[in-house]
Amino acid sequence: MSTHTTRHVKYHADAASLFAHLGGTTNQDTVLLESADITTRSGIQSVAVLRAAVRVTCSGIHVHVEPLTSFGRTVADQLREQLGEYHVGENVYAFPPVAAAVVADERERLTATSTVEVLRALSKFGFLAGGFAYDYLETFEALPAVADGANTYPDYQFVLAEVLLRIDHQAQTATLSGVGIDALAERIDAASPPPLRSSAGPGGTLVARADIPDAQFCADVERLKEHIYNGDIYQVVPARSFVADCPDAFAAYLQLRATNPSPYMFYQRGVDKHGDSFELFGASPESNLKYTNADREVQLYPIAGTRPRGLAEDGTVDHELDTRMELQLRTDAKEVAEHTMLVDLARNDVARVAEPGTRRVAELLQVDRYSRVMHLVSRVSARLAGDLDALDAYRACMNMGTLTGAPKLRATSLIRSLEGARRGSYGGAVGYLDSNGDFDTCIVIRSAYVTGGKAIVQAGAGVVRDSNPQSEADETLHKAYAVLNAIALAAGAELEVIK
Repeated sequence: MSTHTTRHVKYHADAASLFAHLGGTTNQDTVLLESADITTRSGIQSVAVLRAAVRVTCSGIHVHVEPLTSFGRTVADQLREQLGEYHVGENVYAFPPVAAAVVADERERLTATSTVEVLRALSKFGFLAGGFAYDYLETFEALPAVADGANTYPDYQFVLAEVLLRIDHQAQTATLSGVGIDALAERIDAASPPPLRSSAGPGGTLVARADIPDAQFCADVERLKEHIYNGDIYQVVPARSFVADCPDAFAAYLQLRATNPSPYMFYQRGVDKHGDSFELFGASPESNLKYTNADREVQLYPIAGTRPRGLAEDGTVDHELDTRMELQLRTDAKEVAEHTMLVDLARNDVARVAEPGTRRVAELLQVDRYSRVMHLVSRVSARLAGDLDALDAYRACMNMGTLTGAPKLRATSLIRSLEGARRGSYGGAVGYLDSNGDFDTCIVIRSAYVTGGKAIVQAGAGVVRDSNPQSEADETLHKAYAVLNAIALAAGAELEVIK
């Protein structure tokens, strides 16, 4: 097998410009993961898959492993030796679901052989970056069947890095690792890419259209509230999409990261199950599941409860108004009750995979501020049970209650029946799994799925017994606005939303 090497390279503060300079926005199967401090707006780290060895795509019970390089072919051959009993075709594996009747208990069902086996095996070869669709849950739970939606993100798609760039912005250091990295390292050391700027664009107006008009969304909220009154659920999170032209997804990502720096920012180039190229970008405030193998700590980070920022007419922060908005958020009984319900849900999720006695609420009802909105946030953590790993924990906890409601499975079924289509990437997870077993993902929100020059921006609202339907419809736009505005800024246009 080819030799992996690691070397220090020149530090670049503008990781996105370097990523583009090195072909990250034109080559297929590249990924850029970044994080920023939401208070200081300064960068923390950037990780880029500059060349992928393997693309692995899950669709239902089938997993397709596509080698992209010579090293990737070697990996694929070794994978076939490890998982040969599940190999059903040219680099295709099948993992039939385990019937509930043949497993003794929930733990046995959780650890039964499944499509994550391919990710588990590939992670031993290096760094995996990519994401899970919201609909991946269907491979683990019985849900109403629905058609594909406009967002055609696969059940999961990850790439195994052949060349990986890590930038630590706080230490101002960078390392390049992988196979055959010398020429690329020299390019990085010699590079002085100018900051990327959006093209002038056509100007004018960028129109974003809601797929579900306000009136219909309000009616949907009322229908869901009937299920709450009937005791079927306590909370549910319906969503809708805003669709707009997006000729340059990476330019829109640059605008989003500049205007809405977040703990989790991402840009992924991939291929859906139909063979069509897509780009997925976002700036998410919310961790999905994080696991650190050194101390075996697993963390969930529920965010629920939203208010607009207190902004003056010129877009700057009016601190007095902003403080009033925070006070409204902290004292709103509906928002606090909704948030507390989701913290309880996170505690229950963690309990399924935790060592007994290690679960705790590490942070409760804090307020995080972003460019357009502020949120109530909490953090739930535990030590992962010794017989489980990060992928087991992800399957046990997916999807986050902030994107489904409670109880999760019943709420998810109602959402599927109402929306009638797969959500794709929205509400799923993007992040990485490395060879140490560390796993860090965010919920795919404040994001856009771009294919064929069109961006699909999805956003939801948490519906409880006392919800006002129009307020929930408005909340979806509040949440989508930062992404839609970034797309408009990248096009040099004014944003108009038709809802």
